[in-house]
Amino acid sequence: MSSFRFTMALPAPEVQEIYQGRARYILVVSDEGLKLQLPAANFRRFVTANGIHGRFSVSIDADNKIQELTKL
Repeated sequence: MSSFRFTMALPAPEVQEIYQGRARYILVVSDEGLKLQLPAANFRRFVTANGIHGRFSVSIDADNKIQELTKL
């Protein structure tokens, strides 16, 4: 299993794209510089009135499935 950390600053208008079904994935860049395409639905629990902001950690298994996504 691999773990990656990243910072996200997604404003509210862009988060609306997720809820309206127009955005299925969110592209983030890990602290190591790797681009990760993550399913947008996994971030719904982190949405606030201002969007999605903060530091996150994601653990991915050998089949590239998210095992854990946490806000740090």
